[in-house]
Amino acid sequence: MNESEPWPGPRRAGNEDGSNGSSPAPDDVAGEARDSASFADAEGWRGGVEDGSAGLPADPTEVGEPDDADLTDEPEEALDPEDVLARLASLLGPASAIDVGDVRVRGQNATGPGATAIGTQLNITTARTEDGLSWTETRSGTWVRQLADGYAHTPSDPELDRNLKQRHLVCLSAAEGTGRHTAAYLASARRHDFDRVALLHAEQPADLLRRDALLREGHGYVWPLSEAVVRQLDGMALVGLAARAEATGATLILVGDFGRRDHEFAGHLVEHRSAAAADVFRAQLRRHLRGRCVGSCGPGCAGDCVDEYVDEECVVHPLLAAHLAGSSRPGEVVHLAQLLARFVPRDVELTERLERLLPRQLRERAARVLAADDGGDAIAWGADRRRAFRLSCAVLAGQPVAEIHAAAGALAAPGLGGAGLWLSPAGDTAQGLSSPGGGVPGFPVADGGPPGLLTGAGAGGVLDTLLGPVLRQAVLLVGDDRAPGGRRIEFAPGNDQLRASLLEVAWTDWWLPEQLLGWLADLVRDGTPGVRQAAAGAISWSAVHGVHAALRTVDQLARERRAGVRQAAAIALVGMAMQPELRRRVRVELDGWAAGGAAHLRDTVARAYASGLAWLWPETALVQLRRVAEARMQRWHNSVVRGLEEVYVAGHAASVLPALAEWATADDPEVRLHAGRALRVLADRWAPAPREHWPELLDLVGAGTVELRDLATCWATALCLPGTAYRAWRTLGFWLSRADGHPEVAAYCRRLLDLVVAGREPLRHRLDHQLRYVWGPLMPGNALLNDVRRLIDEDPT
Repeated sequence: MNESEPWPGPRRAGNEDGSNGSSPAPDDVAGEARDSASFADAEGWRGGVEDGSAGLPADPTEVGEPDDADLTDEPEEALDPEDVLARLASLLGPASAIDVGDVRVRGQNATGPGATAIGTQLNITTARTEDGLSWTETRSGTWVRQLADGYAHTPSDPELDRNLKQRHLVCLSAAEGTGRHTAAYLASARRHDFDRVALLHAEQPADLLRRDALLREGHGYVWPLSEAVVRQLDGMALVGLAARAEATGATLILVGDFGRRDHEFAGHLVEHRSAAAADVFRAQLRRHLRGRCVGSCGPGCAGDCVDEYVDEECVVHPLLAAHLAGSSRPGEVVHLAQLLARFVPRDVELTERLERLLPRQLRERAARVLAADDGGDAIAWGADRRRAFRLSCAVLAGQPVAEIHAAAGALAAPGLGGAGLWLSPAGDTAQGLSSPGGGVPGFPVADGGPPGLLTGAGAGGVLDTLLGPVLRQAVLLVGDDRAPGGRRIEFAPGNDQLRASLLEVAWTDWWLPEQLLGWLADLVRDGTPGVRQAAAGAISWSAVHGVHAALRTVDQLARERRAGVRQAAAIALVGMAMQPELRRRVRVELDGWAAGGAAHLRDTVARAYASGLAWLWPETALVQLRRVAEARMQRWHNSVVRGLEEVYVAGHAASVLPALAEWATADDPEVRLHAGRALRVLADRWAPAPREHWPELLDLVGAGTVELRDLATCWATALCLPGTAYRAWRTLGFWLSRADGHPEVAAYCRRLLDLVVAGREPLRHRLDHQLRYVWGPLMPGNALLNDVRRLIDEDPT
């Protein structure tokens, strides 16, 4: 192949090419005309012939694979996973933040029953037996230290410490939401170390009594027990678990509500007694304000102003004092302290902020918003229409006013208890609500909706009526020339929690769950990309109130032919996994989809990891993406490669490269194709300054994070496959160009090429071709090419 065009420029660590996390420019298939009629995927890959197997008709017996006609799709908008996670967290709350730890998984999630996943510093292992599923996650020392900083010690901590020193198994009993898990984590840290605390999951005690149990020596494990497991637990199981923990030199804290079995487990039981809510608040607020001056102390501030602010302004405030004296959960108190520390409000401002933040006040405020009894004389905008618009604002925060109004029209449609939302200029209900494209009733036409309804003169009065005085104070009307109608509605800083409260009130007081889920699903199917993502976030929020109904809705969306709908389903799965109480349920669902689901379900799994889920379960992502890669449908999609790239970007190159090396030598040509594509994408990344002349992969080799042999295996596959060879050779040439004048980089390039061509004569001949007809003419002064020539001329024997 004679290439005369310049190769692509460098890509530094991260995405600086404006692609928002998408893969680089497409490959062209070697040996195939540029205007070939074969079907191109999002990367430009056209199928081609690979090892004599690709290009043949699909096996009609392959289960769940769509026909080629089904693969025709709408253009996709590349998503930034960090943006996806941030948008979900704004709705789901701070408890949904993804914490990445060191996870070990054994069993079916690897490659089959009893198999072991790739082990690295951050290992995920999942073990499935005939009876259940078990896995562990070692929390980072930084995470545990942050937990300890600002912790309010409980009256039961000394007793828990004493028991952990005397025995290897302790049952910590308390109701949910009392801070019992934090107490268990920190007791384990005091007994072992901050870096030796792990979370343990198992469906039943017998899973931990097997020979290949997951307990590590010198670690403290916290096992949260469901009510079902507490009922199954008996004395002999405790004896067996204690013996297992003692044999491995570990400790195990079982966390659950053992209230009805306190006599049976008396020898192992510690009753958790929570710290007072006011003590938790003080400790947390002092932690967040540590090192700051919140008064007028001047340069010599010693921190007294912090104590004065906490004790004399906050804790004694009537609203806050009543809240802390009530049934406040520790998690709620921690979040409240974090928000107040961000703004340090005083006097009237403190009162106003507490009214917006405290749960009781928040729900009352949301109830007033959705009661919609503030319409005045605006008979044309009935209560049901105003209520639908206000809920749509909560779901579609940040979207154009026209989109929010259209979604409200669908929710206020006659089938959902309303009479529709579109009005004629005279105020009468419009005839019919269907859009020209046959979408959801109430969706706007191409120009953004009926003329003059929410734009032009008088629009402010209409919006004020639809929003109402309470919600109007919580939102911002933002001008945006790119949005239909030129305006968007966003929630003002500090008001994000009102969104979830509005959803909760709507869910419990105004609509049936199936009505809201059906409305959200229709928004996903017929909305713009922004509307789809926002609706997907609301579906994930609903899973806490009904996980089966939410998963059923996501399952239906994941089976859709359009990739944009499947992408929204993936975002909903990410949002569910961000909520700790739903993680295990989502993990099991994804495992089933990846192992034997329909092709579109498997594609949704890959999209979920590419949308940010890889940050939570990196090694499980590698295992499940391997299964997804086997599907023929993935030839036409970038989902697997994007998922792999997210695992890599999350800091797990030490896991990704060995996995790709195994993929590159797999028997399945589909898996090899994705290995080549992934290598091609990762090879375009460059180390940050001051090592910007290093390809990031070679820089990781130099640091000992990645094995050079694994990298060479991946390169050899990418350079051979028709679907990746064109871009791979160009990228390799650019590596050599950048290495010229940098002896250390050049030395690694020589070693890499030596391993790439060793035992691969076709590649040696192809390298000679590149040197003679491509690189040589383009880089006549590159001294490194002389070393490449000597490498080619060496006797391969």
